[in-house]
Amino acid sequence: MRFLNFFLIAFGLFFTNVFYGQSVQDLQKKYSGKFNWEASKGILKFDTSGEINFEEKGTKYFIWDVPSEVKEIIIAKNTTVNGGFHTQDDCIISGENRKTSVVYGTEIQSWPQKNNIKAATISSFEAHNGTLIIQNITSLNPRSFHVRGLSAVVHLKDADFIDTRGGSGNHSDGIAAGDGSTVDNCYFETGDDVIKVYNDITVTNTTINMVQNAVPIQLGWGDYPDGAVGTFKNLTIIGNSGRGNPNGSNAIIVGRSGKYTVTINIDGLTIDNPSASIINLFDDKNDGIFEKTLKGTLKNVEVKNIKRYSVQQNGIDELELFDTTGSKISKDF
Repeated sequence: MRFLNFFLIAFGLFFTNVFYGQSVQDLQKKYSGKFNWEASKGILKFDTSGEINFEEKGTKYFIWDVPSEVKEIIIAKNTTVNGGFHTQDDCIISGENRKTSVVYGTEIQSWPQKNNIKAATISSFEAHNGTLIIQNITSLNPRSFHVRGLSAVVHLKDADFIDTRGGSGNHSDGIAAGDGSTVDNCYFETGDDVIKVYNDITVTNTTINMVQNAVPIQLGWGDYPDGAVGTFKNLTIIGNSGRGNPNGSNAIIVGRSGKYTVTINIDGLTIDNPSASIINLFDDKNDGIFEKTLKGTLKNVEVKNIKRYSVQQNGIDELELFDTTGSKISKDF
């Protein structure tokens, strides 16, 4: 029996590594635009705009399961690819122009609900294994999440993640990824949880525009983030909205559900949202037994506009805040 189990596991790994993904030749038939494939280098470049359509995959028709032979995907300037990329091995996805090299989704609001599919199973970029690097690109109006790493490491650099559709049901979350993932010099304007601190993640030189339903830093919707650390440097929060539940709170840091302790350290935080709060921590059962502990230090904080510290402080809040002079900031506002 042990031999049989070993055989099944080994075969499963072999099957995953060898047969994962649709080949470049498959993509050639399923992409309406033009691309160039340099097999010797493992580089595929989308030269013209088009749509990915693996119709046999049903509602996931737009996703290309990238084969291991593809090491780098480039999107030319002034080129929009309507589709998504899911990877199993190390891969770089980059654009020639940050603003005009675009991975696009849809203009339809609440796309998962209207297609009767669970939002967490849909994303424009998804790493199942290996390391995924996404750089110098715009992700626009995803059908659901922008980026998921599952347990894999993802690095975002010099990229924009935008949802222009409005509404509160688009599930256009920013990034959830494995330990050691990073975000650098990125811009988020998207209507759901933006940076999910479910594992250790480092975010630098990044701006988050709080549009409707946006939560810049989400601690978790279950027990899984326990022990995670989010390290931020030079984070800018702008906008005049957010996730209003409850009481129009529009909190920057939210612990929604689950039992966990998460640490958030920020060195250099600028806040310019006149309707925002700093934190919301929820009591799952509303029984006064708090499941969430938020630790960490926010230093070099510059508050240009903010409304309050919190309206939903049903957790253990051990955050300490310091302004740009090193003076401690009271939470009584």
